[in-house]
Amino acid sequence: MQSVSRAVADPARLAALAGHRLTGHVGDADLDAVVAHAAHALGAPVAAIELVGPGVQVHPAETGLGAPSSEEPDEVSFAAHVVASGEPLRVEDARAHPVLAANPAVAAGAVRSYLGVPLVDEDGVVLGALGVRDVRVREFPDAQVEVLQMQARLVRSVLSLRRQLIAHSWDARLLAVQNRVLEAVATGSPLDGVLALVRSAVRELAPGADAHQRLALDDTVARLTTIATDSDAWRRALTRTARQDPLTGLANRGHLLAAGQEALAARGGAVLFVDVDRFKEVNDRAGHAVGDQLLARLAQRLEAGLIAFPGAVVGRLGGDEFAAVLPGLSADDAAAVGQRLVGELADEVEVGRRTVRVSVSIGLAVAPAGTAITDVLAEADLAMYGAKARGRGLLHAGRADDDHADDELPVPRTDADGLPALPSPSGWPAS
Repeated sequence: MQSVSRAVADPARLAALAGHRLTGHVGDADLDAVVAHAAHALGAPVAAIELVGPGVQVHPAETGLGAPSSEEPDEVSFAAHVVASGEPLRVEDARAHPVLAANPAVAAGAVRSYLGVPLVDEDGVVLGALGVRDVRVREFPDAQVEVLQMQARLVRSVLSLRRQLIAHSWDARLLAVQNRVLEAVATGSPLDGVLALVRSAVRELAPGADAHQRLALDDTVARLTTIATDSDAWRRALTRTARQDPLTGLANRGHLLAAGQEALAARGGAVLFVDVDRFKEVNDRAGHAVGDQLLARLAQRLEAGLIAFPGAVVGRLGGDEFAAVLPGLSADDAAAVGQRLVGELADEVEVGRRTVRVSVSIGLAVAPAGTAITDVLAEADLAMYGAKARGRGLLHAGRADDDHADDELPVPRTDADGLPALPSPSGWPAS
């Protein structure tokens, strides 16, 4: 890494910085939204855009600092080190850092950890950093670095258009469009709506634009489209992670409860509580890897077995417990579905020199519209224990101690050992 002071004082860099004519807070709603989002997303009390000059850091937008600029020697400035390296800077404990421990804010206890990513203009010049600070020792994982880099691209776009506005009056309209689009991105508007704003901007600004302005418009449209699609993909990925069980790909417990409640709200329906019999034996004797493979396999079969029910919500409650919410299904129809699943989910696992026959016990509960999903699950859970008590590998409706609750349910075909027979090659008859 080159000398920090030399990197900060590079004439070409200072000229690019001066072109933005920023000396403190600019009161720009988009820049304020970026730093507020960065602070919220990373759970940090301080976030700031830091434009670095010799011995000074200008803050066009900040939260938690309360100052439009600050003065620190380049050698101990966090943002100046980002400028010199051109790379993200992660400092978990600034007091333990061989250089940055001398930073006045660190010495005063106002900063203990720091994460900053380069703020690079359209010409590749590092203007400064987008950084967050915390008063406690903490790590900054790669995912948080990516979040901050995405926000830095938003800052670059806004600052770039602000500089163009100084030189070209036409850019005032372009800046307004940019702000609308970036605000839509920052507030999580649907991708289709954001792209519609971009197309509207082209229709508004393209007529009468000269060659230079048209190039600027094309570049802006390309960058806005990239920002919008990247941000949408990132949000979708976070949503999937928040809703999906990582092992099986089914809905996780939280999403199952939320989606299941919504599914039962209008028409009511049935809930199947599925528990894998003899799973502990598989896990203990064959190992967790084999157990995980079994759960993933059974999850695929469970989901495939309910594909004919488009409104079904299928998820993993935890461990070897699964549940399926079947809105609008009657008790008889749900019993037929559950009975079929008892057969389809039967499996075999090699454990040492022997084969373990694995079955499932399923509890069935039916509830009217508006019933709380937790109440229906609790009833189906009790019914599942009734299936366990009757020998496992069965479907049961009603409480575990109700000897007559499932008298009307069909009886699954079994082998001599009392476990459900494996499905025949042609599958079960349609129910």
